[in-house]
Amino acid sequence: MMAIGEHKACLLRDTSIGKSSIVCRFAQDHFYHNISPTIEASFMTKTAPSGNDLHKFLMWDTAGQERFHSLGGSPEGC
Repeated sequence: MMAIGEHKACLLRDTSIGKSSIVCRFAQDHFYHNISPTIEASFMTKTAPSGNDLHKFLMWDTAGQERFHSLGGSPEGC
């Protein structure tokens, strides 16, 4: 029987530094050179096998605006 591990990540940083590109590269295995700016926040998932287990990655990509920075200080955040 496969165990499923769930991992959550929230990318918080300044605007236009490549957060969306990193998330898309990981989740879709493709790098977009001219990706549109994120408005508010976006969400992507990826499930990947590792040995006999599955790992599900839940990734939030924020717009880089100051109002999202408070999410980084909270363990319950994203």
